[in-house]
Amino acid sequence: MPCRPIGALLLLTLGAIPCCGALAELDAVAHGADSTGVRDCTDLLTRLHATGRPVYYPNGVYRFNGTTLDLSGGVRFESPGGVTVRNDISPANVLQFDDAGNLVGLQHNHLQLNEGKLGGPHPTRCGNLVSPPLSTASASPRVDLLGYWYNDFGLEHRRAMTGMGWIGWYYWTWNFHGAGGDGYDPSRHPLLGYYRGDDPAVLDWQCYWMREYGVAGVILYSTWTKADAAIEVATWEAPENYNHWIHRLLHDVPNFRALRYVMTAPTPYASASSEVIARVETQWSDMIESIYLRHANAYCVRRDGRDYPLIYLHEEAGLRGVFDNYKGCTNTLAFYRRIAARFRERGYGGVALLCRHGITGEMADLDALEIDGVLHYSGAYAAMPAEGDTFAQRVASYSPPADPRAILNVVTACHSHTPHPSKWRCPGSTPELFGQLLHRAVEHVEESGLPPIVTCYNVAEWAEGGPGLQPNMRDRFGYLEAVRNAVVR
Repeated sequence: MPCRPIGALLLLTLGAIPCCGALAELDAVAHGADSTGVRDCTDLLTRLHATGRPVYYPNGVYRFNGTTLDLSGGVRFESPGGVTVRNDISPANVLQFDDAGNLVGLQHNHLQLNEGKLGGPHPTRCGNLVSPPLSTASASPRVDLLGYWYNDFGLEHRRAMTGMGWIGWYYWTWNFHGAGGDGYDPSRHPLLGYYRGDDPAVLDWQCYWMREYGVAGVILYSTWTKADAAIEVATWEAPENYNHWIHRLLHDVPNFRALRYVMTAPTPYASASSEVIARVETQWSDMIESIYLRHANAYCVRRDGRDYPLIYLHEEAGLRGVFDNYKGCTNTLAFYRRIAARFRERGYGGVALLCRHGITGEMADLDALEIDGVLHYSGAYAAMPAEGDTFAQRVASYSPPADPRAILNVVTACHSHTPHPSKWRCPGSTPELFGQLLHRAVEHVEESGLPPIVTCYNVAEWAEGGPGLQPNMRDRFGYLEAVRNAVVR
């Protein structure tokens, strides 16, 4: 990926200044800012940035306790590690560049405002990010890495829908400085700040970085919450909908189009009835027509020169309950064949299914299913074949299967942070250990002739799993660097 020196003037895409007649930059110190970190510079820095001119920061420490900065003019640091713009809560930088020298912006909710300061009916507006550039990465991967993306934090759904989840998942107090429980953990503090998870700028940076470092695609964990009626994807447009962030990805995030996506299909645990079957069939139809057949960057398995769009089933056992009342899988397989036929009508080879808690070869003739256009793969979400009390022990004991229908899974971390109810305990995750794990998985795929796919938990499960494929304040881009080193040729 190209590196731009931070010493060069970084002009933002939004409000960029033409090279001819460019406005002269403002030296923060020359205009009175204290670079020793003693005096608060909030008002002065706010005024300098409000001019729309580039602001230059000589090496030093600057105290800033404001909520926003106008960054449209651009920012330049004298050196990458020599400038700190901090608030009174933490010594860390709240004005961030990424490792390629791109200005990211002022971290979301860097002032760590609580629920009483969310602004009534409006989400918190503390912090502001600029838009990332469009990724131009063109990696040649050894395998396709697909990251599981479950998005729970900073969603308007959490803030707006009372009774639909703990508001703490919105404003991140579980990991604020001075928090109870496990306390502050910089590896669970995103470089973007305590971000709003359905903000297009946040999603755009997340997609940009994954693409730049060699991630092929994402498995989007969509939630089908209503039990009494079909859910239309059109309702995802509403900010209070749980899947609104996916709507944002599909429609408002330029860098998402450079990634490939896999949707999570409805697989509810329910007893078979005509009403339940009709509802689930409608939900699948809605997903296929509104997403797969409209948004061209769906991830496809290539087999014999034909494409098979991949769909993730988080609970295939639940789908057997819908169609077969948990007795065999005859009707479930018939449903799959109908889905494959729909894709074939549109020029595809059929459908590929990545199934958790899935149908085995002892339960069904999966070879016959392939003849009818259904590629059936088994996979995991947050599990992998390994044992041990620490992450290092699990990496050392990693023993993947050789089943040709198994898609391997790796994890960046699997250690919960209080108050997450999963209470996983596997300390010691690091980017280095994750890199070792991913190298072993990739080599096993190549040596065993498995499908050239490795799934990864997680993209951004900050409380349950731990550090993921997003840069954090402890490791920065370490996990993404591990991906590039293991996956990109």
